Amino acid sequence: MNKDFRYQLESRRLTGHQPRKLSCPHCGRKKCLVRYVDTRNGFSYVADIVGKCDHQHSCGYHYTPSQYYRDNQWAQAPDVRPETYCRPAPLPPFQPMPMEYVERSLSTHSTFWQWLSAVAAPLLGITAERLQQVHNDYRIGATRRAAVIFWQIDERQQVHGGHIMQYRTDGHRDGFQGWTHIPMIRVGLLPPDWQLHQCLFGQHLLPRRPEAHVCIVESEKTALVMAACQPEHLWLATAGSGGLSPERVVCLRGRRVTLFPDSGCYEKWCRQMQLTTGISYNVSAGLEGYPPNTDLCDLLMNE
Repeated sequence: MNKDFRYQLESRRLTGHQPRKLSCPHCGRKKCLVRYVDTRNGFSYVADIVGKCDHQHSCGYHYTPSQYYRDNQWAQAPDVRPETYCRPAPLPPFQPMPMEYVERSLSTHSTFWQWLSAVAAPLLGITAERLQQVHNDYRIGATRRAAVIFWQIDERQQVHGGHIMQYRTDGHRDGFQGWTHIPMIRVGLLPPDWQLHQCLFGQHLLPRRPEAHVCIVESEKTALVMAACQPEHLWLATAGSGGLSPERVVCLRGRRVTLFPDSGCYEKWCRQMQLTTGISYNVSAGLEGYPPNTDLCDLLMNE
């Protein structure tokens, strides 16, 4: 451990207590993300996404302070000397995935879609025709093990990645989630240095509906349910509470936007949106009175 580095991974030897690990924003596994701390500022955390995943081989997530401050110049720490950073290899540029991978995965044979069509749709009065249209619009895929693939495709129709999630027949996640690029790298379909650069789920629909009021939620599941129930709006998802950032909403400049954060995330999303420019937006606080992590889909299903 080099004590000259200002930013270091949290450890008991460094801070005197066990690291407070978070869920990895890449693979989604709990208590495996070790965050970087600022040794000159009371060992405060840089950000909840700045750290290294314990699962180096199956995940490999490592987002350093230098990368974070490069990507978020508004968050530049005071008195930063470049030589105090832990210097990683430069982040590879964005490399789109071949669209053929999306096309080959398109399927309704996932446990999630079975729940949506057999349980949620009848309960919410969604027709089979409307549900099929949503499936086609959002390019929903499935794995051989019946997990759903939520593809992230930008407005230029470039594929950023696929978020794999396993659901139970009751519509709740069973805990497993991952990304399509991990097995693709393993079998040689993508280069070893391929790096995930996320975009909003549903972002590819923006050019198709230039006048639509854009609504943003956290989960892809909620975006799909709301798109079926309220098709007059264009529903996008951040794929996690930490998926909202000024960089990812640049595509929404000039659009009218309403954000619906899960309960407990209202202030966090307000802070992120205050850093944006050129977007006419409102952040709804309508879910704040409900239990933590309640979203619009939960309200619809419960009612």
